[in-house]
Amino acid sequence: MIHPDEAAFYTYWEKERSLPNYRRKPFLRGFSFSLLMGIVVLMIAEMGWYERANMVANSRGNIIWILIAIVLISLGFGWIYQQFTWEMNEQRFNEIKHLKNKKSS
Repeated sequence: MIHPDEAAFYTYWEKERSLPNYRRKPFLRGFSFSLLMGIVVLMIAEMGWYERANMVANSRGNIIWILIAIVLISLGFGWIYQQFTWEMNEQRFNEIKHLKNKKSS
């Protein structure tokens, strides 16, 4: 027996899966989370919590390069999260489709 939520998802994803797999919401969710984590790491480094790491960072790097690296890594995680969400929805769709085929057989 298929739950009504599963049936609603099935009809929704049956329409959405034919469209290009770029979705803004999962991308922004992954991007914002990883950007937040990068900012937390940057704040910890700037507070001087770990003095040796702070000395190495100040002697070798410029703050602009560190910020660029954080943004690029956040963009990568946003893209990965978007692809992960797409694959999870596709897997759920295939499982429901299998249940429907099994039930009708």
